[in-house]
Amino acid sequence: MKTYSNINFSKILRISSILIAIGVFANIMFSILTADRDTILSLGNVPVSYLLLAGILALVPWITNTLRLNIWTRFLGKRLPIGDLFSITLGNDLGSAVSPTAIGGGYVKAGMLIEYGISPGAAASLMTLGSVEDGVFFALALPVAVILSSAYKLPIFAKSLTMIASSASKLPLLLVVIVPVGYFLISFLRRKKTLWGKVRRTGNDFIQVYRMISDRGKTRFALSLCLTAVQWACRYSVISALLASLNIPVHPVKFFLFQWIVFTLATFIPTPGAAFGAEAAFYVVYSAFIPSHVIGIATAGWRFLTYYFQLSIGAILFSALWARKPIHLRKPQFIAARQESLTAS
Repeated sequence: MKTYSNINFSKILRISSILIAIGVFANIMFSILTADRDTILSLGNVPVSYLLLAGILALVPWITNTLRLNIWTRFLGKRLPIGDLFSITLGNDLGSAVSPTAIGGGYVKAGMLIEYGISPGAAASLMTLGSVEDGVFFALALPVAVILSSAYKLPIFAKSLTMIASSASKLPLLLVVIVPVGYFLISFLRRKKTLWGKVRRTGNDFIQVYRMISDRGKTRFALSLCLTAVQWACRYSVISALLASLNIPVHPVKFFLFQWIVFTLATFIPTPGAAFGAEAAFYVVYSAFIPSHVIGIATAGWRFLTYYFQLSIGAILFSALWARKPIHLRKPQFIAARQESLTAS
């Protein structure tokens, strides 16, 4: 199979298929062990409409991420077909699935963007821009969710924040490794003048993209931020649709907030895709809202819809898109072209 900037998608797809098989089997066993017989038999009466809604909500982020990427690649003067942008979005998700959650699949996204003619620095900026947009959205949305849901009154809210703080408190220890390694790496690169020149150009391209956005991209940032809001609202509403199908009282805003808590805790789990750790975080947090006889099934259903379902569909779609005729990639200096067009305008 074709590789993008030395990214071996054959290996990623192979690992994904293994994770899907193991994860689905583990979820089924978890449900059987944590639910009573009557509860399992009652699943035959679950409304299909709610499950269908949950499945649709789980896949909406593919659409919004593709549109967000389209906004910024066009801003940089690169008009890629929607199908190719969708492939990049799927590649990013597959990369996230086989990497620790804290690392994510951004390296896959950047690698594929480079192959489509985007400079390494600009590709890195687009990789980080998505995180910036997510951060801005949550900085605005979370305080509102806390107030509207009155979650600050709940003991589980304080307990969850303590768990996040405890996990985050270990991050500064990484500086003990990162700072010395970074220092020696920079020193080494400076002695290699040709390589150092490439690194500087990459850094300059990275900074230049953000300068361009600051100067002329505010409207596009606002539009992309709206898509970001739709994306996370849908992703974090999967649990509400799932619990509604199980006839459990739903609190959309409150559950949106606690979904953020669960996914944040998952970023500190070192296994690929936060496997097993994400389930544990969900079980601990949502046991305060979900009856004990159905919490196991809810946990398994949530994990399937927000991870294994996406992973399996994504792997199939990515393989299908990959089977198309070869894409003739071009390497234009689009950043410079974009700057020239802006100057001319």
